[in-house]
Amino acid sequence: MSKYFIPLALLFCLSLHPAVISAHDGGLPPSSSPLSGFALIEKACQGVSKCISTLESAPENQKADANGLIFFSLRFAEDQAANFTGVIQVLNTNPDLVPMVQSSLSDCIDHYTPVGDLIEDAINAVFAGVYSDAIKFLEAAIGDVDTCGSLLQSRIVDKSDLRVHFELPDDVLSLNYSLKITLSAALNLLKA
Repeated sequence: MSKYFIPLALLFCLSLHPAVISAHDGGLPPSSSPLSGFALIEKACQGVSKCISTLESAPENQKADANGLIFFSLRFAEDQAANFTGVIQVLNTNPDLVPMVQSSLSDCIDHYTPVGDLIEDAINAVFAGVYSDAIKFLEAAIGDVDTCGSLLQSRIVDKSDLRVHFELPDDVLSLNYSLKITLSAALNLLKA
C-alpha cells in the first residue's frame, strides 16, 4: 500500500495545481461571459462610438467571445501605437522646432516606447490565462498614452505662449485618443 501512496498523493497535488493558479492569478476568464457580438462590443466600449465602430470591424469569429475581441483590440492597438510613434518621430525631425516642442515630442516618444511591449505582454498574459497580469500591463500602457496626450495638449497645443506654440497635424491627438479607447475596451473586457 505504501508503494502507491506517494505517486497518488503527487498526482492529486498536480491535478489541483491549475485550479489554484487560475483562481489566484486571473479569476474567471473573460471568455466565460455569455455575451457575444454587438452586446459584447457595447460592454467593451461603454458607449464610445469610435470604439464601437473599431470593434465592429473585427472578424465575426473574434466578436463571438471576449477573448477574441480582446485579442483583436490589442492587435489593433499595437498597430495604432506604431503609427503614432512614427508620426511623432517624423514631427520631431523638423529642424525649425523650438527646443521646448522638441523636448515635448521626445518625452512623448519616451512614453510610447514601452507601450508596444506592454501590449505584447498583455497579449501573452491573456493567451496564458493570467488575466490579472494583462490588466496590469494595460493599465501601465494607458498611463503612458495619457502622459503623452497630456504633454501634447499642455505644452504644444496650448496657444497662450506663441513662442512655443506648434500646430500638430489633426490626426496626432486623434491617434492618441483612439489608442486609449482601444486599450480601454480590452481592459473593460478583462475587468468584466
